[in-house]
Amino acid sequence: MARTKKRKRVAQDEPVVEHPTKRNKKPTKESSAKTATEPLPPDTSPFLDNPDLKGADYRREVQAYDKLANEDDALRLSAATTIVLGLLGGEGVEESTLQRHLERRLFRGLASGRKAARLGFSVVITEILRELFGEKKLAETKYTGLTFDKVLGILVAKTKPDGDLSGQEERDHFFGLLFGLQCFVKANILFSDNEKWSVILEKLFDLSKKKPWLREECGSVVEKAVTQMNISQAELTLEQLFNAGLALSPEGVGIWLTVRNKFPDLKFPTKPWGPTGNPLDRLQSLAKALKESSSSEQGSSSTQTKQPGNWNPHLHFVWDIVLSQFSSALKEKKKDIKSSFENFWKVAVDENLFSTTASRERKYWGFLLFQKVLQSPESYSKLFPYIFSHNLVRCLINHSQDTDRFLHRSAEKSLKVLSHTVENNPKTMALILPCLITRNGAYHFDKMTKTKTVEIILSSINETNAKEVIDILLAPAVTVDGSDIVKEAETRRIMFGDYLLNMVRKVNIDEDSAGWIADVALPILGNFAYGTSITCSPPLSEKTRTVFRSRLSSVFTHLILDLSGYEYPCGLLHILSPGAVDMDREITKTKDDAISTMEKILKKIKKAKGEDTAPLQALALLYSLVIFQLYNAETEAVSILDELKLCYDKLIRHKDTEDSAVEAAEVLVELLLSFISKPSALLRKVTQHVFQAFMIDMTESGLKLMTDVLGSSESLRGQQELFDQQPEDEMELDDEEEGSDDEDEMDSDVEVIDVADQQLNGHLIEEGEDSEESENQDEDEEDSGSYSEADIQNDEEVKFLNDALAKALGTHPLGVEGGAGSDSDSDADMTDSEMMALDSKLVEIFSQRKKQPNKKQEQKDAKETMINFKSRVLDLLDIYVRKQAGNPLALGLLIPLLKLIRTTTTKTLGDRAIAIVSTFHKASNEAHKSPDAPDIDSGEQLALLKAVHLEARKEPSLRFGKAASTASLLLVNNLYRTDKDGDILPQIYAIYAETSIAWVRKEVDMPAEFQQGWLNWCQSKAKAQTNPRPKTAGEVRK
Repeated sequence: MARTKKRKRVAQDEPVVEHPTKRNKKPTKESSAKTATEPLPPDTSPFLDNPDLKGADYRREVQAYDKLANEDDALRLSAATTIVLGLLGGEGVEESTLQRHLERRLFRGLASGRKAARLGFSVVITEILRELFGEKKLAETKYTGLTFDKVLGILVAKTKPDGDLSGQEERDHFFGLLFGLQCFVKANILFSDNEKWSVILEKLFDLSKKKPWLREECGSVVEKAVTQMNISQAELTLEQLFNAGLALSPEGVGIWLTVRNKFPDLKFPTKPWGPTGNPLDRLQSLAKALKESSSSEQGSSSTQTKQPGNWNPHLHFVWDIVLSQFSSALKEKKKDIKSSFENFWKVAVDENLFSTTASRERKYWGFLLFQKVLQSPESYSKLFPYIFSHNLVRCLINHSQDTDRFLHRSAEKSLKVLSHTVENNPKTMALILPCLITRNGAYHFDKMTKTKTVEIILSSINETNAKEVIDILLAPAVTVDGSDIVKEAETRRIMFGDYLLNMVRKVNIDEDSAGWIADVALPILGNFAYGTSITCSPPLSEKTRTVFRSRLSSVFTHLILDLSGYEYPCGLLHILSPGAVDMDREITKTKDDAISTMEKILKKIKKAKGEDTAPLQALALLYSLVIFQLYNAETEAVSILDELKLCYDKLIRHKDTEDSAVEAAEVLVELLLSFISKPSALLRKVTQHVFQAFMIDMTESGLKLMTDVLGSSESLRGQQELFDQQPEDEMELDDEEEGSDDEDEMDSDVEVIDVADQQLNGHLIEEGEDSEESENQDEDEEDSGSYSEADIQNDEEVKFLNDALAKALGTHPLGVEGGAGSDSDSDADMTDSEMMALDSKLVEIFSQRKKQPNKKQEQKDAKETMINFKSRVLDLLDIYVRKQAGNPLALGLLIPLLKLIRTTTTKTLGDRAIAIVSTFHKASNEAHKSPDAPDIDSGEQLALLKAVHLEARKEPSLRFGKAASTASLLLVNNLYRTDKDGDILPQIYAIYAETSIAWVRKEVDMPAEFQQGWLNWCQSKAKAQTNPRPKTAGEVRK
């Protein structure tokens, strides 16, 4: 029956907006897009009372209301303007027409869930109410039948969920009533007398109690209406709020605080917030209200409101009001506001939303609140230190580190918001950082949360806040309290070094102002590494100092982009007192002399100009780094300083010394080679800068020292020969030599390394290649695992293991009478404590055995060392051929490079050498175009060309053939440029002819590309000869 009645009622009324649309066919995408972009018709003439359902007036009306529900804001507002003008524009429509629109379209439309119907219809209703009951008071002059009570009654009737409605339809009707009541408030027509507001307020409170899931929205409407009230109406509102049982709800707190903000002199009821009427003075009650939990303080159960049955994933509006109390107090500089906020946060947030018994939903609200405060640093930055409370930080850490936690994404977002806040407001770093690494946080916060929060925050450091931030990081590392302080102190201090290193690496030295690095970061790193000016408790361990020395080296690696970076290590040496370094009298004198020489060089740098500056900067840089090596107690540092003094005297002062027969360039090259032989990114970079500064002083013997490295075998034997190491077993070395092939410069050690080893070496070199591009590589640690010098054979290892096991088990060794096969002892006779002791002994035995040197591993490590060494030498040669391509000495590099390509077992080395030959070829062509290009000795170059051809005959591979052809054509180009009389070209042809004949006769096996390169060169030169060269007299006679 209910369904039938409903259908009859609908049939009696005029069809709603949706009906004409439903009768039409579903519009296509094109027509929808066209409709959305079409402007509204300018027709704002009054609507008719009873338009013909098939007429144009009715269609205009339907189209206007259809657009009023459109999701496009501009289209919706345009339609609202058209409808308001169509109803009230000019003299306005008849009362019956306006009432029909209110009843059958506008108020009914509020209950529609279609698109944005409620939003659009609310705009029109608000404007009509303002015209009827506002300043114009049309309800008293023209539309006398539309009284306030009647219009409100129409709203209630049209949004009443009568009949057999679905759950969604019922919710739509309640939302329609809420939007309608909101229209009365927005129209600003309720506060001319108390009766109108009292009626609307009662409706809102009834709706909030009837449907708790609408309570927040109803409370928001009341809270926004407070701005329109006078003081008596505000008192009435608070009284009805208390009587409705909502004073101790989140909505009640928001309304109460809003009233208190507007009417601070209002006499507030003593219940429920005490004589001051300030909810912030009753933190326990406030916490319960904000938690949306029931309260026993409200009064009788008959007035107690129901709690919301659904959970809202958004923060309640009351939090904005509560937080604004503190931001306003901060602006007014009220006394004790920070302590008040700290108490509020502790009670209302930390012990409320983040307590151990709090639900996941409330913790989620807590994270949203945390994010809200962080996102408004302009209002709350001074309160940041108090929001990192104990329970909040605990939840933040726990939910960040475990991806399976329910609130993991929320915690992760909170940390991102935190990082973003610091990034946009670097001033907040000093407020937030201590909360993460001290107090309720942890110094290893990033490790605990498995994030890079602290690292990201520190990347926002600048010249202004650097010292303060570093002091914050330093304090917990200097003094450590609590249990196991030695281990904790070491952990914190190493982490502090990592923090400083990461901060420096984030700085772009070329663009950013980085004075804080030299003024603050480097002195602290230097003191932790070598000094005693910073008093630590417990004292710094040697392990910690070693780590800081490595971090200091890594910092220098980042800072020394070119020779101008010499200022960083030299400046640090100038202010550093190495009190923690034990030096005898002789070492101290060496150090003082070196620093004195360095100071002289620094003085010369200030006076030098142009090209004279680079060699001085290079020597100053070398001196500073070698002095640090002296502080590190490296055995070669003293002798290196002597060699540097020789280089300084000969290359800079041009002064003869006792070692006058020694070439300074050779000494410098040997020194640079010793640097790049070490696994240090810093020394590798410095070597390249220094080599470039002294390229012009390079001699043939100096270059030969580098090319000799390329000719060494990539094996243990090659390493021993290159570094003058004595082999441990001469017989093994003899065996290796017997199996070697002198021509190919390979040895039998390669056989020990299987295919996996080859792939491993290739991988390492690729990483090495990539490291050339990376300026931030931290590879300054020396090889930590040095094997013992004794080479224990397999049988000795077995014997050692048997003896150790027998001793641990209390039995005889294998093979000895009464040995392992004896039944005299049994594990069954051992107690639990004896079994535990035996287990620890076995672990120790096998760990010791694992540390014993392994011949195969030693071969692999030696090969990797040689490959890396050769790669770094190639770096230097690459620099040389680019910058000194016109120097005749550079041509002497061709044969060693070709030999490396032919003999190396590592493809990456061969590829690198091929690239250098190609670069040399291009650079040489450019260099010889210059009028200042040096003269060429054609005889020497012809001899070198023959040597290249002889080398090309030794390998048939395509890649080697192309490289040899490039080298050969480089020399051909040089010779051709100097062939003024035409005597050299026939000699070039003769050399190629000899090679071609040997190739055709199968005397040599070489790729055809070698000959093809020569033919292409000939063809290009022939095309370039637009005017044939006249024949010489000798050619005419022939």
